[in-house]
Amino acid sequence: MILTTLLNAVRPTHRLHSIHERLGTHVEVQVVARTRAHAEHAAGAALTEIDRLSRVFNRFDPTSELCRWQAQGGAHVPLSLDLLRVLRLADHWRTLSGGAFHPGADAFGMLWRQAGATGREPTPGTLARQASALRAEPWTLYPDGSATLHARYPIGLNAIAKGYIVDCAATVASRCPGVRSVLVNAGGDLRVIGGPGVQVRVADPFTVRDDAPPLARLRVRGAALASSGCAHPGFQVGDRRYSHVIDPRTGTPVQDMPGVTVTAPECASADALATALSVMAPAAALALVNDLPGCEALIVTAGGQRLSSAGWRSLRGQTGPGRLIPALR
Repeated sequence: MILTTLLNAVRPTHRLHSIHERLGTHVEVQVVARTRAHAEHAAGAALTEIDRLSRVFNRFDPTSELCRWQAQGGAHVPLSLDLLRVLRLADHWRTLSGGAFHPGADAFGMLWRQAGATGREPTPGTLARQASALRAEPWTLYPDGSATLHARYPIGLNAIAKGYIVDCAATVASRCPGVRSVLVNAGGDLRVIGGPGVQVRVADPFTVRDDAPPLARLRVRGAALASSGCAHPGFQVGDRRYSHVIDPRTGTPVQDMPGVTVTAPECASADALATALSVMAPAAALALVNDLPGCEALIVTAGGQRLSSAGWRSLRGQTGPGRLIPALR
């Protein structure tokens, strides 16, 4: 037994690195395992898990479980364990952030897209009415695993479900035979399990150049990372452009936070927290992060100020090449 353990410790490993189209973005899967067959099996398991969960959470697929549940608003509906888990996580982060994270924020997105088409901003009264609707409980979860949807506005779970899917894919792969370490990166939502970790370069949100000096370098080990910011074009209303990031407490696009990067033990938490911090005042955002074990954040303001949580500097990686996370753009 001891000899077998020693032989396994010195046996050469195989590193498998692949890129796939999933979740509407590039998904990177990296597996280090004892053999190529072990690595390929684990990578396949990760992709199978992503495909399975996409059929649960895809808001653009009318046959997904999320869409079918929304089509039964007001009814008592049994839900899968995965959907229930994400709904509970959404409740947790909505409460903890004081509504800065909210699965109903997409309702404001619809109003601002309409504004872009008409050239007229939503009226204060329209935004206030929608904000009032979001303050009510969007659903009720029952002990028997069923739920009732109360919200009459669109529900979007992507700001937490994407991280959850990354977590599940990495976990499934890490439990396969022969696996030493796993990395799953879905468009900047990243989870690392096992091994020495990975060095990440966070892109500067004020430049579009890939060869520009990174905003920060850090090492992610046995943890997750997610970013939120100006990666999307936003809304053009007349001659004014607004950010795609909307404060669900008021319905107004956020102009003061070009970029937020968060590390957390799980990607679902990092995903939700990055979204919440993007709409919170910097002082409140940092206070929230500093109260959360295992979580750190870097916030970039519109004026270029870099604000970080208490333990951010302990994550700093070495100078040199590393994985560029461009989600701040």
